[in-house]
Amino acid sequence: MNKKWLGVALSALLLVTAGCGQSDDTKKADVSKETITVSAAASMQAAMNELKDDYVKAHHLDASQIAINYGGSGTLRQQIEQGAPTSIFISANESNMRLLQDKNLVEKVKPLTANSLVLIVPKGKQAYKISDLGNVNRLAIGTVETVPAGKYAEESLKKLGVWEQVQPKLVYAKDVKAVTAYVAEATADAGFVYKTDAMASKDRVVITDTAPADSHKPIIYPIALVTKNENQLAKDFYAYLTSAEAQQILQKYGFTSVPNAAK
Repeated sequence: MNKKWLGVALSALLLVTAGCGQSDDTKKADVSKETITVSAAASMQAAMNELKDDYVKAHHLDASQIAINYGGSGTLRQQIEQGAPTSIFISANESNMRLLQDKNLVEKVKPLTANSLVLIVPKGKQAYKISDLGNVNRLAIGTVETVPAGKYAEESLKKLGVWEQVQPKLVYAKDVKAVTAYVAEATADAGFVYKTDAMASKDRVVITDTAPADSHKPIIYPIALVTKNENQLAKDFYAYLTSAEAQQILQKYGFTSVPNAAK
């Protein structure tokens, strides 16, 4: 009788063990089939493309499993509020992230990296400084309401006392990539973008000045998971983006580390 019950117990244990193994395999299989969308500030494009490529290759995923939606942070935030299937959000400022936090739409918010604001001109053209901007015909900045770089530019120009001079000359763009394009094509005589964007287009534009750090709010990029669209792939990719390895790639593209940033 004891032997009989021992056999039954062993059989049950084997079934449980097998079940656990199957659960792990299923979990892995699910991740291999999951897809996510990352909404990231347009200024993140070059760095994020490399980060995605490295992650996809290292984890043997299909590139189509991670889609990246680039744009102005305000526009991306509005899309999330309206139900866009975003799993991870990286904003170019903290205010857009706070608006989502207030509505309980994101979690695990932390600073990811930082940037600086620079003035660029078309390569080979007049090298305007910020103090010279009253002399330009067209100055490109991001739309203040939806593009953090545009808001930072407005803050800086007001602090430096040249906002009223340049306001009639402003050309607004949907994001920093568009500002860079306006300047590169000489549609604008100068423009304010992030240092990372200027570096990515160094064959077409030249940095002629840097906005003083104390002339605008700190340019911090927070990252978060969008609670409604979390899955295992989103959590895994978030963990990678907030790793020391990812920080090295971000810094290669001109981003800088910040206190309490992801490590």
